[in-house]
Amino acid sequence: MAGWSRTRLRPAGKKWTTQRTTDKNEPRLVMAARITHRRRIQGLLGVAMLPLWVMAQGDLVFQGGEFALTDPLPGDQVQPAVAVGPMGGYIVWEDEFTDGHGQGVSARRLDASLSGVLSTFRVNQTLAGDQNRPAVTALKDGGAVFAWQSGRASMQQVMARFLSPDGLWLTDELQVNTHTNTGKQWPALACLADGTVVCVWASWNQEAGNRPMQGVFGRRFSPTGQPLTGEFAINLTTPYNQRTPAVAGLADGRFVVVWVSEQQRFENSVDVYARLFRSDGTPVSGEILVNADTNVCANPQVAALPGGGFLVIWGQKDTLVRSNSWDIWGRAFDANGSGGAVRRLNTHTFGDQFAPKIASARNQALVVWTSLEQDGSREGVFGRVLDASGLPLGGEIQLNTTTRGQQIHPAVAGDGAGRLLVVWSSFTGVDHGFDLRAQRVASASEPLLPLDPPVVSVLGSNALSVSWAPLAGFPVQAYELYMNGAEPPQATVVTTRNVVTVSNLLHSTTYSFRVAYVLTNGQRSPLSAPGSNTTYGVWSYGGIPSEWMAQHFGADLWSWPRPQDDADGDGATNWEEFLAGTDPRDTRSVLRARLHRAPNGMYLEWNTQPGLVYQVQASGGLTGWTNLGGPRFAHGTRDSMLVPGGEAAFYRVIRLR
Repeated sequence: MAGWSRTRLRPAGKKWTTQRTTDKNEPRLVMAARITHRRRIQGLLGVAMLPLWVMAQGDLVFQGGEFALTDPLPGDQVQPAVAVGPMGGYIVWEDEFTDGHGQGVSARRLDASLSGVLSTFRVNQTLAGDQNRPAVTALKDGGAVFAWQSGRASMQQVMARFLSPDGLWLTDELQVNTHTNTGKQWPALACLADGTVVCVWASWNQEAGNRPMQGVFGRRFSPTGQPLTGEFAINLTTPYNQRTPAVAGLADGRFVVVWVSEQQRFENSVDVYARLFRSDGTPVSGEILVNADTNVCANPQVAALPGGGFLVIWGQKDTLVRSNSWDIWGRAFDANGSGGAVRRLNTHTFGDQFAPKIASARNQALVVWTSLEQDGSREGVFGRVLDASGLPLGGEIQLNTTTRGQQIHPAVAGDGAGRLLVVWSSFTGVDHGFDLRAQRVASASEPLLPLDPPVVSVLGSNALSVSWAPLAGFPVQAYELYMNGAEPPQATVVTTRNVVTVSNLLHSTTYSFRVAYVLTNGQRSPLSAPGSNTTYGVWSYGGIPSEWMAQHFGADLWSWPRPQDDADGDGATNWEEFLAGTDPRDTRSVLRARLHRAPNGMYLEWNTQPGLVYQVQASGGLTGWTNLGGPRFAHGTRDSMLVPGGEAAFYRVIRLR
């Protein structure tokens, strides 16, 4: 179909109708100047004037300042989870508007600098009911796995979806649990040393002879989403509830699961237990009591240590000083499951410190939690660095720079090479509710990292567009673009923007580009890996490059159909198929967009070619098109987004690359 598909939303009495039009004369823009900036760089919020703030916590420091992980989104973005590796990762969260039918699961890719790349995307395919409590783990090859609980309240099931290193879906939604008679909740994920994935969750009334209580179960999967085992039980003790599990893959290939167990030691006891497993899911230990006293415990989390040990943290109720309420506790264990000293980790004890998360960075770990009224304005995000024995290094640190309103639901992940990313939900006001913010933490010796390779798109026979994700959270003075092997400091282009058009190039010629950034203190990042593309030939056929026509219709130009012909009879001309990146010989390969109303609002939906990048644009009258959100990478074969209500508007989808 066309290089863009356009849909008009207009009121008709009390009903809504849609009208779709196409325009074959909508060309791609080719700038005449040699170097032309095309997009304004995103503003930096809450950044420091220097790239590093020393925290005096082991050798970990703040790297840059607090930054937004997404553009402002409608509704609340809450309960984030994050997973990162040396080349980036993913953040996932509960999103009120992503699927139009209640709560859904959204995600965004993070590049090697831990900045967000392209637009957010929907993870869940099921629309009925709510999709809650998402989890994510990074795979060894750069892919990712997402898990969440899905369905109507009290009968939700655990779902998962696997993503390739290229960002394409390897699976549709798949149901993790095989026992379906009762509800499941609290999914957690870990990638093991052998590359396989373990998912654990709590299941209601599944254990034989148990009253309507919860037990903890697990299952293993291959990196491509193939089940490797059936369900297996995690806990040995079955009376009362065993719930809220967490899991971590250990350095020696095993994994450890922690959970809360009720009334296991005595009446009304609520404790944290752990158990070790081989990579195949068979247990290598009994249940290990984690906490040392008798106070009520909650929300355990676990992180691996070098050598096969692990650190467990949890919330614990202070029953002696009522005004102190909940505190954060931790304990280190060796590879055999022998525990060290039990320590309270927070030093600010008034009120609630709760819902901790943990991630390791070489021989250290960062614990983060929500603290009530400590930052001067409701909830804030605080943390502390621990050594491998669980001993705190330095005092508490405040992670959030923005203090107005609530800063809640922190999560943290490490890349295995000394960097960590802390994310949380921040209340931004009644217009957008909760949005996501983040802070990088890294070893003091950690160098600046390169950006992802730039994306090079062909604009014509003599022009290329070069773009890259803007660096968030750092005081960037300029970006430097290097063409065809140029080396610093001899940049081809110096710019404050993240898209440039390079013109006056040779036709049918391949050009490569690398990008670096320079901070306000003069630090220059390493060059990115190259991105490249080839300009079109000098000859075109009715505006379509001859290379494209030969690719689809053969070398005999006398047999080529006209650009205005519809070679496959799918309703789109060959010109429109060229603009859309679809196949003019395949009736199934056509770009179609439609508007549909869902309970949460009006949504634009369109089909996609996996791996291509699209942009949604809006106009009040077929001229003056403006971008609606950012570029959207096609992870699968369909995409959708909420469009604003109110005034009548036209919407179109164009292919960027």
